[in-house]
Amino acid sequence: MLRKTNRRKSIFLTILVSYIAILLFPVAAGIYLYHRVEHIMVGSANRTNLGLLEQIMLVADERFKELDRMSLQLAFNPKLQWSLSHIESDYVKNEFDLADIMKDFRNVNKVSSFIYDFMVYFKNTDTILTTSGKSDSPFFFSKILVFNDKPADWVQNKMLTGSHLKTYFPVTTIKEGERVSNVIPYVQSLPLGEEANPKGYLVVLIHEQEFDRLFKPFKKVNSSSISIIDDRRQVIISTSSEYTLSPDVLAEMENESGYYTFEQNNEAMMLSYTTGQNGWKYVSVVPMHVVLKQVVAVKEMAVMLLFLIVVAGIIASYVMAYRNYSPIRDVVRTIMLDNTHAREDSANEFDYIKQSITRSLGEKDQMRQTLKKHAPVVQANFLSRLIKGYIDVSALSDDSLIFMGIRFEYDYFGVMLLEIEDCRDFIKEDTEQEWAHVRFILSDLSRDLLGKPGYIVEMDRGRLAVLLNVGTPAEPAYLDAAAFIEKLQMVAVHRFKLKYSIAVSQFHRGLEDIGRCYREALIALDYRMIRGSNAVIYHREIAGLEPHFYHYQLEDEVQLMNFAKSGDYASVERRLDQIYEANFLSNALSPEMGKFLFIDLLSTIVKVMNGLQISDKKRLEGSIDPAKIIAECATAEEMIHKTKDMYRVICQFTREEKTEHGERLYVKICQYIDEHYSDNGLSLSSMADHFHISLQYLSTFFKKHSGENITDYLAAVRVREAKKLLADPTITIGDIALKIGYANAVSFVRFFKKVEGVPPGKYREMLNR
Repeated sequence: MLRKTNRRKSIFLTILVSYIAILLFPVAAGIYLYHRVEHIMVGSANRTNLGLLEQIMLVADERFKELDRMSLQLAFNPKLQWSLSHIESDYVKNEFDLADIMKDFRNVNKVSSFIYDFMVYFKNTDTILTTSGKSDSPFFFSKILVFNDKPADWVQNKMLTGSHLKTYFPVTTIKEGERVSNVIPYVQSLPLGEEANPKGYLVVLIHEQEFDRLFKPFKKVNSSSISIIDDRRQVIISTSSEYTLSPDVLAEMENESGYYTFEQNNEAMMLSYTTGQNGWKYVSVVPMHVVLKQVVAVKEMAVMLLFLIVVAGIIASYVMAYRNYSPIRDVVRTIMLDNTHAREDSANEFDYIKQSITRSLGEKDQMRQTLKKHAPVVQANFLSRLIKGYIDVSALSDDSLIFMGIRFEYDYFGVMLLEIEDCRDFIKEDTEQEWAHVRFILSDLSRDLLGKPGYIVEMDRGRLAVLLNVGTPAEPAYLDAAAFIEKLQMVAVHRFKLKYSIAVSQFHRGLEDIGRCYREALIALDYRMIRGSNAVIYHREIAGLEPHFYHYQLEDEVQLMNFAKSGDYASVERRLDQIYEANFLSNALSPEMGKFLFIDLLSTIVKVMNGLQISDKKRLEGSIDPAKIIAECATAEEMIHKTKDMYRVICQFTREEKTEHGERLYVKICQYIDEHYSDNGLSLSSMADHFHISLQYLSTFFKKHSGENITDYLAAVRVREAKKLLADPTITIGDIALKIGYANAVSFVRFFKKVEGVPPGKYREMLNR
């Protein structure tokens, strides 16, 4: 009784845990939804903040543009420009100009409520000009307008020093008499464009309260802190001193707009920002508890509801688990009544049921396994003979086919041949075991992708046959075959790097025409030579083609031979491409005619090799075996590439032979000049006659080979020998002229002076000194 109770508990607990696990799915979904709601709320708050910031940005940018326009207007004031340079030189006139400038300041100040005040600092006199008067700088900034939160020398060292181009400073507090205001200083060096030595500065003080009015609606919406940060990451204005922005926080604002969260004073904050046209950042900082206020309320309700759901779900799971356990308990009791081989080591009721069923079906499974071991071999042998047409189909019966696991649902058949051409990624030593591995991969892929009645059979070492069984010989059957081929190529080529060609027969009715389908597929496979490797060839596409004669005329052969003998491989390659295009791309040439064409091309190569007059002919013949190379090719494309390779080798040998011959001729010409330079009858014509070449060829060859004219070389040899003879004072100038090939001394003196720049007599005096 104790054993049965333990078993019942184990099954019961398994079912109970399963139901509880199912219950956890909606619980997990609820938790996930809560986090999604939190994320959505944060995103929504950010979009709201960005919308309000965009409004602030538009207004503020317009105000800053207005300020830039007014500052430019004031900076280009002619009287101000003149005063900057002549404030000391003409005192009376300058006083009138300054009064006019003050009047212009007051007019601008009346127009814009955005501006608190204007002032101009004249550096050479250290004076300040405002809308109300002129004063020296120390007195003005210590008595009239005082910066309360800045050191005494801050204005002089920061604002009125160096070069400033539309420079803004953070909000500061000023005191003007009893009046205290917060302003944003704006400084512009004068005159405009002067960077090295400004003569003055235009200072504009901007009302902070104008920005307070602009920020007020935004602060009411979400109680956030608003800041404006210039392009130097300087906080120009901020509505709250409680939430300060550290340099690390400012450094993260790299995009045009966005938001992120950070911690400040142990409190989570959300920062949203956008960028104005001038590159300034408009930033909103909101505490996360404000953003997630509604989410927290929903979370409290969700936790309470989740607790109630879990309690109710556990109770329901217990009831349902017990109800599902009762039928299992009844089945076990029934089996135990009739089963005398009940095992006492069963882990639970399910294990006991499984063991009982396994024992009942044991003998049947053993017999079925024995039949399965022999069925593939019998089936493969039968299908191979059936495809080749060796089976007498009239003697076949349905029982025989069923016994071999073969079933044909339709009346029409077709054969598809797969010829493996490249499987180097799978074979290393070209063994039968490796080839069997490749055939297995291709067979397994074909069987999985076939998707309709059919069988895969290994026909040869690198060939597989697919027997297709279709309901109609019409276009849908060919479309299904094309879809299968496309899926097979996608996997076999791209994943397993197998390269193969496919030939597809036409579809015929009846088992007796399967052999006919096989023969049609073989005929189509022969067209690999025309279509190239990795081709898909349908017999119906070539069935109606008429045989055409190939184009390879006598002048084509003569041109190829002449190009090869001259070493012009580029012309050989161009002519072979033309022959290939005319026969295989522009003409429906049959495989038989294609073979005859390449036989003619091979004979041309043999003729070229026999007609070459080169010194190392045996080495050339040893590196080229036309018959062997072409026999290894399966396609016309491969054959034309191999033919080009053979012509490339021939042209290389020809060029090398020409180079060696030219070097020998050049050495002979130089030796002839060195030996006959003293002959006054030596000329280009005599040398051309001696070497049996034309005068023009001799001159061009020597220039191309040595880089200098042959006459210059002859002159250099004669000058060299003349210098040797001039070193001997006993030999006269006339004798020297005769020894180096000149008929008289006058011609020699003129020649020597032209080459060396001095007459031979002067050269001899120089040698003696």
